[in-house]
Amino acid sequence: MPPMDLDDARFLAADGGFRLLEAARTTRELPAHRRAGALAECGTPDQVRLALQQDDLRVKALARCPHAERLLFTPEALEQATAWPVAEERATRWHAGPDEPLHDLGAGIGMDSLATALRGRPVVAYEQDPVRATLLAHNARALDLAVDVRTADLRAEKPGGALALLDPDRRPGGRRTRDRDAFEPPRDTWAAITSRFERAMIKLPPTATDEAEAHPFEVVSLHGRARERRLFTEGWALPPRRALALPSGRSVEGAGARWPDPVDVKEGDWILDPDTSVVLAGLVGDLALRDGLQPVHPEIAYLVGAAPNDTAPGHWVRVDAVLSPHPKKLKAWLRAHAVGNLTIRKRGVATSVEKWRRLIQPKGKNAATLVIARDVRDRWVAYGCRGPDAAG
Repeated sequence: MPPMDLDDARFLAADGGFRLLEAARTTRELPAHRRAGALAECGTPDQVRLALQQDDLRVKALARCPHAERLLFTPEALEQATAWPVAEERATRWHAGPDEPLHDLGAGIGMDSLATALRGRPVVAYEQDPVRATLLAHNARALDLAVDVRTADLRAEKPGGALALLDPDRRPGGRRTRDRDAFEPPRDTWAAITSRFERAMIKLPPTATDEAEAHPFEVVSLHGRARERRLFTEGWALPPRRALALPSGRSVEGAGARWPDPVDVKEGDWILDPDTSVVLAGLVGDLALRDGLQPVHPEIAYLVGAAPNDTAPGHWVRVDAVLSPHPKKLKAWLRAHAVGNLTIRKRGVATSVEKWRRLIQPKGKNAATLVIARDVRDRWVAYGCRGPDAAG
């Protein structure tokens, strides 16, 4: 489909678009090829096409935001939009006077602006793309929020104040890029932009690493999936590194400590698969030292302890058997325990989870977890765990 233009955005944000979108919602149960016909009398073919595309985006966005049925999106902006629980957590971080606005720099369709405004803090949202700015203004009105939306180039307007969130566009021109020099605005402008604020946070992809040495940072996950890396400018009282796992809120802080010595795993031990935020933040060693754990291998981020605890971000499993990773041996163990509902966790071995599953063909009524890794002597090993995972 062609990208949304400004006339499209204005139509969707107006009363005619609202009525057509309400009608589109009533056709969701129809086969896709019949939906347009059912709306033929509600608008022009182009308007109906636009409304159906928008309705599909709303359905998709419900996984990210509970308010999605009232908001407007573009496909690219939705891909980059902050997941609502992450935006809600960030909105708690802006400690300043209640009338001090957050300057949302590169606001997109406004998830962070909306979450912050819902907490009562004023928001000034800057968005260079006029289509996204139009949708953001609509989204704020739809939730009855007073967000000051400005269509502006950050380098030309040069806003300043106490609090800022800088969220560079990672899809300039519609194509995703990992090259931060190709972001909009590009990396070489960030210092100048954020220097005009007392405290600023820069939102980046979770795997971005090269700024970490110069800034305090944290990596945030949601339901075990890494969502973003946050860089913090001067003015924040923060540790050098932090991992934050949502929705639990469990976290680890530190400076990237050296890992303790690895140990052999035995039956009855508990293995922790640390949350991805801990691994990407380089805080496996800090977590191990904090909670009295040790790795199973010098370079593999599984930690072992005598008992699980509810402060460590990640998933715990209890080891019932230390197994050879040969498929025949694993199949025999699965058959002996009638395991068909199998979770496979692996680190440090190249074979994919899907291939392991094809090789060992779990069948049965019981559940278990296989943890596949390497041991202290660098040999492949599997740990059979028949109890349920314990979320940490």
